[in-house]
Amino acid sequence: MKPARVVLVKPPERSRLNFGAFSLGVLAAAVRQQADVAILDATSLAVDEAARAVLGQHPDFVGVTAMGMESVAPVAAFIRSLRRESPNIAAHLSKGATLTVIAGGHGATMLPQALLQAGADAVVVGEGELTLQQILEDGIVQGMAGVVCLEGEGILAGPGRRPVRPLDRLPLPARDLMPGPPDGVHLIETSRGCPHACTFCEATLFHGRVWRPHSAARVALEAAHLVEDYGAWIIHFADDNFAADPDRVLEICDRLRGGPLPALILASGRADDILADHRVIPAMAGARILRVSVGVETTEPALAGATGKSIPIDGYREAFARMREQGMFSLASFIVGLPGETGEMRRRAVQLAIESGADAARFLPFLPLPGTPLAAERTGSAPDPADVQEAERFTSMFFESAVVRERLTQAARAGGVRGLLARGALREAGQLEG
Repeated sequence: MKPARVVLVKPPERSRLNFGAFSLGVLAAAVRQQADVAILDATSLAVDEAARAVLGQHPDFVGVTAMGMESVAPVAAFIRSLRRESPNIAAHLSKGATLTVIAGGHGATMLPQALLQAGADAVVVGEGELTLQQILEDGIVQGMAGVVCLEGEGILAGPGRRPVRPLDRLPLPARDLMPGPPDGVHLIETSRGCPHACTFCEATLFHGRVWRPHSAARVALEAAHLVEDYGAWIIHFADDNFAADPDRVLEICDRLRGGPLPALILASGRADDILADHRVIPAMAGARILRVSVGVETTEPALAGATGKSIPIDGYREAFARMREQGMFSLASFIVGLPGETGEMRRRAVQLAIESGADAARFLPFLPLPGTPLAAERTGSAPDPADVQEAERFTSMFFESAVVRERLTQAARAGGVRGLLARGALREAGQLEG
């Protein structure tokens, strides 16, 4: 029997969570033994143009990813366009065949009904590798694990599917099917989920309060593969929390130093995890993990406790100072509009961000993500427009600070990777020309 033709699509949209076709490369690798798989990165295409490009590949299955909440509306528009255009490929389908459209990703997991009503046959909830394997084997069966389907005016959700364990069972991403990253940043997923339970974050909804790592050997193998075979200069460890296990961080860094290294590795982690072992920061610096994003969210004790991240500002000061000593560049993120935030808290938010000692900062509006504890009392999932405006203003105010400008200027003069990142931050903030 001829294998099914599967086209996996990064839809026409740009969002804060735009990881391009990487997640689809991971998915493609898991099913390429069952199907004829292709990946289309339609980010820069118009919606109808993207639908025609997909249908021109004569698929039996189309899988489309909604990376985050902001992706749901454009993905729904793409699916509707796909359905409008699909009769035009009827001649290319085998007799009696139909086009099956499946949606997945974090946004799809949170808002499945919107995508089902747009024309998706099923939404995959949670990670998709094992679920897509079963769909290709058995078709879509209502009530199957990890799948949500329409049933009358409502939806029918199957039980949750057990996650992949150990994570090394998954093959390396199908990079031969993926377009090269347009920004030159190659992604590696070294772990999934997070052992913490921040009340504003959807990671626990998607993965459960479970953190699953790839082995240090697998991480080093994939990094070497990118450097040697793809000429990677910049690698991004696209984990929710790379630093969740300090011992594993140390082992990864040791293995990375034994192989070919890129110029720069980007990672994210919680400050308390990064500080859990005094060897972690120097080890990361030695392995060229030189830009670290840290979610601070808030330095107000009352709000921090409500978010599940009760880390005092002194903890952030220590983490950022130690990174700076090792030539690392720190990027802190803060949330504007957390439930319980007072006007006084908002007025001092920028000053406290400056005092935390981060090299760079971004303020983001609170997103009441469906299913998260902090969203329980909010209707709708869109941010408050006032929070959006304030977030943009606060980010500008941070970079306009004389303290921050001096910190970045000194780093830029010192050179090295941290200096290059500092120059980039100053340029992006309009503080440096050329």
